[in-house]
Amino acid sequence: MSENPSDESKNAPRRRARDPGTAAAAKPGNPRRPAADFGSVLVVDDNRDAVDILCRLLGTQHLHTIPAYGGSECLDIARSQPIDLILLDVSMPGMDGLAVCRELAKEERTRSIPIILVTARDDHETRVAGMRLGVSEFLTKPVNRAELLERVRGQLSARVLAREMDETIERTPQE
Repeated sequence: MSENPSDESKNAPRRRARDPGTAAAAKPGNPRRPAADFGSVLVVDDNRDAVDILCRLLGTQHLHTIPAYGGSECLDIARSQPIDLILLDVSMPGMDGLAVCRELAKEERTRSIPIILVTARDDHETRVAGMRLGVSEFLTKPVNRAELLERVRGQLSARVLAREMDETIERTPQE
């Protein structure tokens, strides 16, 4: 340990000012939550092992994960719980990921939830269809750990900023 305290502070990890863990309360229409609860990620895939792996990986970042094993289950959860981000597989039996995106876009409560589409199909048509449906990001399977974590952090940070902006607008006196 250094005798000069200022030397230690130079080497200490720096916290980001807009860490998703310091988020403001939820948007109107969603229940308000303490900042410590920010970071609910809905992980959707029909492959239980894939869901388990992604949930464990995100858990290492102290994110609250909610597993879902199909499109209908995803919609039920997104409609009933505050969700900050959805990691969504494209190829699922019954209702595929693109159909889920279409349904989420129809409802006020769910349309602003960012979606990272996880796909084994890295083709142009899937990406264009996803973009038209408002998908925020794309990841190709097998998912790279570092890329996944950075994309999740980026989406959660953007969500924090959007909420802070909404709250500022709400507090601004109208002329």
